[in-house]
Amino acid sequence: VPCNFGVANLHDEFHGNVTMEFKDSTSMRACSLILSWNSEVFTYLFSDFRQGTVELKEFSKDVAVMFLESLYSGVVIVEKSQFRELNKISHAFKVTWMSEKCTEAFTQFCESSSHDYTDMLFLFNEAVYSEVTLKCGVLMKILVGKFSRFENVAEIFVEQYLNQNFTSIKPGTLNHILKISNGHFVPVLRSLKEHLKNKGGITDTVRIILSRAEVIQCMADQGEFCDEVFEQLIQQFDQMSPADVKLVMGLFKAVKNQDGSSSSTSDPLMNEPGSTKQTIPNLFHDQNSLRDVPDEDIVRVLSEVPGITSFMVVEYAYRRCNATRRRLILENLPRVCTALSLCRLPRTFIQRF
Repeated sequence: VPCNFGVANLHDEFHGNVTMEFKDSTSMRACSLILSWNSEVFTYLFSDFRQGTVELKEFSKDVAVMFLESLYSGVVIVEKSQFRELNKISHAFKVTWMSEKCTEAFTQFCESSSHDYTDMLFLFNEAVYSEVTLKCGVLMKILVGKFSRFENVAEIFVEQYLNQNFTSIKPGTLNHILKISNGHFVPVLRSLKEHLKNKGGITDTVRIILSRAEVIQCMADQGEFCDEVFEQLIQQFDQMSPADVKLVMGLFKAVKNQDGSSSSTSDPLMNEPGSTKQTIPNLFHDQNSLRDVPDEDIVRVLSEVPGITSFMVVEYAYRRCNATRRRLILENLPRVCTALSLCRLPRTFIQRF
């Protein structure tokens, strides 16, 4: 098999010794020998269980009849509209050659994809269904390999998919989405930032994304965007568990270490055209600008700096201050934030930091 046994012999009263029942309560006669040659499941049902009737009510009648006709003809035509059911029934009855034909058809679907979101979503959903429900990861492996080579796939598909499924996506599916991104994590972080901005909280999806090594490099390379993401994370500290606080602060330190190791003695953000940090008088780039400010005046000075964010204050305290000044700034951080109309950072954050 596959072999042409003659479709005309299907539903033949002479050859049909078993009954196949369909969803609409109709039935069809079939030959147990032909079915068994194609499927070890049928062999098991007819030989071991002596079963004379098999229900195919889990599938639409059109697909069930097509399935039986294909077992008789040795030919199957896989269309997108019937792909899921045909792939499912071939796996359910372990018709190996038909499963292989479904895989070949899926590969062709990927190669001829129009690269628009709807088409890509169909392919991704079928790959997820096959992996999760049918316990077959072949389609997902094909899809990740094909999609990761598409230009702008992170913007066209990944970001939109995450925006629509951020709170419901399963960890396994998320890992495939991140693989498809192929290292382009800015769209992923944009989706994460939007989730946090909408008060979505620290979910498993957020934790998985923040724990990826690629995210550290991406955030280190995206200075101002990195600040915006951390700004949203900081506002979530009241709802964070100790483990989440540790994750976020670990990410913060890793990003800053990466940023420091990949830059020269002068911060590249100072020379970046249009950077909002140019409006801040060398606060984070030249320690001399604040070196002569007494500790007792540092909180007041910070409160008067234009263009500053609460994250920048934390960054300055962490990167530029000795232990005494750092403690003083962090203990008075709510006062700084109030003066600048910034997000109020909870005392639990200050203590944990």
